[in-house]
Amino acid sequence: MTDAPWLNNRLKIASKTATDLATAYNGAKVWLVGALAEGLAHQHSDVDLLLITPESVPAPGSCIIHGIRVDVRAVPRSTVHTWRALLNEFTVTRDHIEVFRAVRARLSDLTLLRTARPLPHTPGQAAVLTPEQRATYQRWALADRCEAAASLAEDLIGLSQAGLYPHADLVWVQLARVVAQAETVAAGAALLGEKWLPSLLSSNDTHPTPVPALPEPRWTSPDTHGVVFAPVQARLADALLSLWPSDAEPEPVDTGLGDFGWLPQRYSDGWFLRRGEDRVPLTDRQMRAWPPARRTP
Repeated sequence: MTDAPWLNNRLKIASKTATDLATAYNGAKVWLVGALAEGLAHQHSDVDLLLITPESVPAPGSCIIHGIRVDVRAVPRSTVHTWRALLNEFTVTRDHIEVFRAVRARLSDLTLLRTARPLPHTPGQAAVLTPEQRATYQRWALADRCEAAASLAEDLIGLSQAGLYPHADLVWVQLARVVAQAETVAAGAALLGEKWLPSLLSSNDTHPTPVPALPEPRWTSPDTHGVVFAPVQARLADALLSLWPSDAEPEPVDTGLGDFGWLPQRYSDGWFLRRGEDRVPLTDRQMRAWPPARRTP
């Protein structure tokens, strides 16, 4: 996709617009952000720019350049400092999750920061984020996807028990996308829109990878729920362990903690499993052995 003419054309327009904005707004910086900054585009993609100014200014808005829409969002430098501060450290504990709530509320802004590329580009130009800040973004984004997966799992429990099987089927499809997002984030990708998942999952621009489907559930057979849910547990556990690796000797945990609905999460104070409102802390050794059985339906 990096050689696609529509991508190169948009990058040229972005660079020219950035030069014009920097001239019009004294002391401003301009960053290319979003999917295009990650090398993703199609024939109708917009160009998204972030205009960083010393003080608040009215947003320049949108314009059409050679048939291509260019959207410019203006934010003061102080706002960017606030976003950046959230990426200085991964700080969330089971007893104090206020920071996590703040990060989740600002995650779309932090994704812009993670994807940002200064314009116009010059050799040796400093990156927007340090490697440490990029790693912290990765942890926040993965924690967010694990939280989203846990919420969907809770819905699945309630919907299946209520006999609302068509509703559960829709949530099951949503869960497949969330698990795939978690895997792309763990692999180093920014948390972009779901439409880019096939490209983010693939190393081949010519043949993007479809989002892996989860095993077909049989909601009317509760005894099979744990079996079809096992790949969700294993894939999220693998994603988390790739960012928080451990060489501790595995220690088996209660097999009941591998039942339908239990999912892992990692905060700064350690591992835990969540099912609805129930949370069970795990040690590194126990996490290495969880889920108790990687079953296939």
